[in-house]
Amino acid sequence: MLVAALIFLSALLAQDWALTPDLPSQLTEKELSQGKELYSANCQRCHGADGDDASQEGITPLGGLSLRLGDPRNRNFGGPSFRARGRIYSPVEAKALMGYILTLRGEKGFSRPEALVSPCLLSRKQTRRTYLVIDLRPEADFRAAHVGGAANLPPKALAKLAHPAMGRDLSNRIVILYDEGSGLQASKVWRALVQSGHRTVAVLDGGFERWVAEDRDITSAVSATLPSVLLIDSPDTANAAQPPAERVPLPELDYDWQKTVTDNGLRPASELTGYLRSIGFKGAGRYRLRRGSKAADLLAFELHLLGYAVLSSRNQEIVIR
Repeated sequence: MLVAALIFLSALLAQDWALTPDLPSQLTEKELSQGKELYSANCQRCHGADGDDASQEGITPLGGLSLRLGDPRNRNFGGPSFRARGRIYSPVEAKALMGYILTLRGEKGFSRPEALVSPCLLSRKQTRRTYLVIDLRPEADFRAAHVGGAANLPPKALAKLAHPAMGRDLSNRIVILYDEGSGLQASKVWRALVQSGHRTVAVLDGGFERWVAEDRDITSAVSATLPSVLLIDSPDTANAAQPPAERVPLPELDYDWQKTVTDNGLRPASELTGYLRSIGFKGAGRYRLRRGSKAADLLAFELHLLGYAVLSSRNQEIVIR
């Protein structure tokens, strides 16, 4: 009788769960283990062990699920229980399964895979109205060819804004940024938008060059324009309140951004971590960038993917938490 009551109570509690990015932290080890078993039995064959196996036609990678949860109209899985591929998942099962899926690190093993969107994932989502794809290349390049449905924000227009931020009217849009492929421009805008409070923003891994290399659809037709309220100037909230730097020698990072990027986009987490350690990175702290701050935004983005946070970067110094 007691066992039956406990099972009934757990079922009632499970019905109150919400599909949010912090769901895994709310689960017990037993629940996560149950979720893993359900995933292995029912999902792994198509989505792969890391959630991003795109070998089966029509499969949407799961690594970006946390990003998609930022859309208040998200109905990917519906209510506390749901049906998928002919199987009905009870509230308890649904909570465990979705919690486990949110722990998946994607094909490249990052702690925050939702900030890096693969061409496969974007190709599945680019036509949805909740997505806003922004091409950050020069206007001439954009007019020659771009990702279908993308709007253009050329470097010269962006340069007019000291601290870009999302307009309030578009605060519920999922923003995907891409440049030619280096990630320098995309990470700059990504960081500015995140600092301004916009959380559902990601970078296209490998940019336009990888998109073309994978023979994804491109167009020269201009089908989207940037609303005037898309980007506005905001206070420099990331650096304004930083105390004066202490006059003490800082450990140096000999960061060469070109060694972190390949034709297939960013290097996997294991390779990127190994490279950062080889140039002097030892975790949270304050460092001096030996090569200057040109690529500081890309470094900040890469550190975010690895689970760190860059509190400030200026005058060749970077503060990491």
